[in-house]
Amino acid sequence: MNEFYPAGLPTPRPLVDPATRPYWDAAERGELVVPRCLSCERHFWYPRGFCPRCGGTEIEWPVASGRGTVYSFSVVRRAAEPWGSHTPFVLAHVMLEEGVTVQGNIIDCSAEDLAPDLQVHAVFERQETGDLPVLRFSPLRNEG
Repeated sequence: MNEFYPAGLPTPRPLVDPATRPYWDAAERGELVVPRCLSCERHFWYPRGFCPRCGGTEIEWPVASGRGTVYSFSVVRRAAEPWGSHTPFVLAHVMLEEGVTVQGNIIDCSAEDLAPDLQVHAVFERQETGDLPVLRFSPLRNEG
């Protein structure tokens, strides 16, 4: 049996505050931004208005490559709603080229392709009109 993990997962609406607005504005444009502290000059994740390493509050929001590598993953086979009707789905830790690890779903991927070190790229998905775009990852495909 070869499972396939499709797009179309729930996209619950997160709280947007002024500190995370740059992230959500970029997501609306289909761009992944990874905050970078101007004090210690390091990227960090998750988006917030201060650096978790040094406490700096001068943050820039550069557009990231969106490319990364699956570090680890789990196939979720049982979940409460609204996720329960979408099982199985994949939750993974992805190491981005910018050096931060991001947790997200892997979509548009078959079980036979899913593995640590799988090369992926960021995609944004929304289930309903009016939902904010949620970060997900899809396998990089060789074009050509």
